[in-house]
Amino acid sequence: MRLRVTTGMLGALLLAGSLLSGTSSAQLPTLPSLTPALLLDIARVPAPPAGIGLQVHADFPAEAPLQLDGVSIYSLTADITPAGTILTRQVLTGADFGPSTGPRVAECDDPTFIPTGVTWNVDSMPILWRFDRRSTPAGLKAEKTLLTVRSAHRVWPQAQSVCADRDHYSFGYNYLGHTAKNPKYDETNIVDFGDLGQGALAVNSTWYTSTNKIVEVDLRLNKVDYNWTNVEGLKMYQVRNVVAHELGHQIGLDDLESPHDDLTMFGLIGKGELNKVTLGRGDLKGANTLSP
Repeated sequence: MRLRVTTGMLGALLLAGSLLSGTSSAQLPTLPSLTPALLLDIARVPAPPAGIGLQVHADFPAEAPLQLDGVSIYSLTADITPAGTILTRQVLTGADFGPSTGPRVAECDDPTFIPTGVTWNVDSMPILWRFDRRSTPAGLKAEKTLLTVRSAHRVWPQAQSVCADRDHYSFGYNYLGHTAKNPKYDETNIVDFGDLGQGALAVNSTWYTSTNKIVEVDLRLNKVDYNWTNVEGLKMYQVRNVVAHELGHQIGLDDLESPHDDLTMFGLIGKGELNKVTLGRGDLKGANTLSP
């Protein structure tokens, strides 16, 4: 069972360590194979420098969940803490999705959100980012893909939603142009396509200080194992849909299980779906609560 988070609960949650996922550590699967080396392999990033934490959020597709210690994982959030230890924040498995978890909640009636435990400083707004156009998958036009990625970056700042009651918050993004850099801790926030470990579909890497303040975010989509599209209606992974979801992790929100299927932060990503490009009540409330 997950927690429904309200503004008044956030302070307690941010101090709760393993409770950040909405479950107690006793409810999380035991994953002895989840080591710093494996986490770095999934994200395809180097180890963080001493005193800097790295939070990796990895989404795995329904057809190929991560198989680890006898568990089928569709969504994983785990850290290499500033002290160098592993902290597992969230693990969503097949049991977290489907009708057995309760009736589906309407997008604009569902206030649920889960913080990841790391937040931004106000002087980091807007988030400055770059895109590696040369990483665009074969078969996609680089300029069209850039426009799609930039469109996804407007979903959160503009509170794009079908809900009448919207929250206001300070998250914003400014695009600075092309980069040839790869994801790593280098004071540059980037989006690119490339290789990811263990069959991950998309990974958001967040570097943060010992006071849990975010200093950098990098997002990579896996073009080696999966096909992507900018065209609505095609049964491939929609660039805008997945980027909009991953940006929710960048602002400090974790994934949700059923029955929260209609929210942007719902943890399963399907081929051809575009459900995540409009924010629901919980998405808006989460962004408002975490707004620096």
